[in-house]
Amino acid sequence: MTNIYEEKVAAARQRMAALGEKFLERTRGEIEVMRANLVRVSSGDVSALAEVRNMAHRACGTGATLGFESLSERAYLIEQITANQATGTVPDETSLAALSRAIEDMAIELDRQRPS
Repeated sequence: MTNIYEEKVAAARQRMAALGEKFLERTRGEIEVMRANLVRVSSGDVSALAEVRNMAHRACGTGATLGFESLSERAYLIEQITANQATGTVPDETSLAALSRAIEDMAIELDRQRPS
């Protein structure tokens, strides 16, 4: 019985590691989309802000579930910055700068997650 249990645990760890890698890869792409959406927001496209919030929300939850707490915290900050913005309005320069910094901080943290 112990051998079967150990095999199941090893298989579950492999699945979690694979899910973690997929999450990190997806998040790399989404950070690029967030950056592009920030440019859109700066140009007056407020719908892009909701897209950033949705991506941050997903990264926050999935990151926490998969054990990427620090990455999840950075995504949560992005989510909060976007959520605090009045609906249908373009953020002011201070808010845009804070959002840009938060996205870049998330990118830096993502780079730290690379396996050695």
